[in-house]
Amino acid sequence: MRRGSIIGPMILIFIGFVFLMKNIRPDVPLMEWLETYWPFLLILWGSVRLVEVFYWHFSSKPMPERGVAGGEWVLIVFLTLIGTAVWGTERLVHDHFGRFQIGSIEMFGENFDYDVAESNIEAGKTPHVVIDNGRGGVRVTGADVTTVKVTGRKSIRAIDRASADKANGGSQCSVQKEGDTINITSRSSGIQDSARVTVDLEVMVPKGASVDLRGQNGDIDIGDLSGEVIVYSDNAGVRAQNLTGKLKVETRKSDIIRATGVKGDIELKGRGRDIELEDIDGQVTINGSYSGETTLRNITKPVRFESNVTELRLERVPGELQLGLSTLSGANLVGPLILKTTKPKDIRLSDVTDSVSIDVDEGDVELTQTRLPMPRVDVRVHSGSVELALPSAAKCNLSASTSHGEINNDFDDRLKQSSDGRGAKLNGSLGGTTEVKVSTERGGVTVRKSGPGITEPPAPPAPPAKALTPPKAPKAPIAPPEKVSN
Repeated sequence: MRRGSIIGPMILIFIGFVFLMKNIRPDVPLMEWLETYWPFLLILWGSVRLVEVFYWHFSSKPMPERGVAGGEWVLIVFLTLIGTAVWGTERLVHDHFGRFQIGSIEMFGENFDYDVAESNIEAGKTPHVVIDNGRGGVRVTGADVTTVKVTGRKSIRAIDRASADKANGGSQCSVQKEGDTINITSRSSGIQDSARVTVDLEVMVPKGASVDLRGQNGDIDIGDLSGEVIVYSDNAGVRAQNLTGKLKVETRKSDIIRATGVKGDIELKGRGRDIELEDIDGQVTINGSYSGETTLRNITKPVRFESNVTELRLERVPGELQLGLSTLSGANLVGPLILKTTKPKDIRLSDVTDSVSIDVDEGDVELTQTRLPMPRVDVRVHSGSVELALPSAAKCNLSASTSHGEINNDFDDRLKQSSDGRGAKLNGSLGGTTEVKVSTERGGVTVRKSGPGITEPPAPPAPPAKALTPPKAPKAPIAPPEKVSN
């Protein structure tokens, strides 16, 4: 008798879930996830069948003749062909048809360069500039002018010059004024004999301009503006500097977003890799999935970071904060600092003021405090060790516990240690009313001294050097008395 399997119902549930999510959450990139991660379906499929075989074996039930039925193999082949075709088509469309590349070397065609005709248009001191560049980089610079100046370079990869000239004719850059809005558009009108057109634009605008940038693929560099800047791009590295207004960046893919010297708020949304923000006077909000490293330095207003696995909030970053996929480290931070993460992550923080609240599913936490007064601390770890370093003059009520692990008290005898089943507890008062709570379910706890917790007085100035008195000249020797001959 052929035994049934739960594979069929699972596939039906999965298909229904995909269509339901697409209907109620069209903003979720579900199809892109399927294009990339569809092989996990085969892994899950094989895992379920393997579990079923083991279950039949250990329950002494008759084993099936084959682990995977013939019909399932047919479905697997179709799934593999369709998944590979969809992924390959998406890559081909993304990299443009007619492109064949090995490493960074194009195998077919060659590059032909053309100048973008210079355009100048009167705009006033505070225009709204909209730039739409399909493929290519854009550099926007503010200056003490009242006109918008557009120049650039066009690179066309084609089989021959005639094809490139034809593509150049169908790819024009237009600059138009509608009221206070200046529209700069660079788009190719249709497919020009499989030629690939890349347009890099240089745009000079008045310093008071607000700018909207839109593109599909190309880096963006913008600086020296006092108006609001908004960037929407499918794939772009974004670099901004010396901005007075708000900066908003939304990308589907980005290798880096770097901003320095921004006085307004910064809002980042979407997906990408690295983020670098330095010397920011506005509030920073980051919402999305960034797989690289996020570095923050000298942020004078609140910081909010939210992803599907991590939530981080703090008031200011006078020092530095680095957030990666598996680590978070920071020094000289102003709380309240709130961190919650469900992904394995090691935390290393030093000198946080106000309060610290950390909730980690898995990872080690190291919290070092060298300054007084001692902030309120609440650290909860499901699996991982906790190390707490306090100033020797810290005043707080400390409570530390572990359900499965040991506690090392290298701080003070006023902290009393006790056993609790497979774990341990450490409690005591060091004076004051500040509460310091540390707990882990699986892992050890260490409490030690970090330093005196006071600022060392400056060294007294060195006494002024005494002027050297020149040595006195030696006295002339006294001549010996003359001898008198007898």
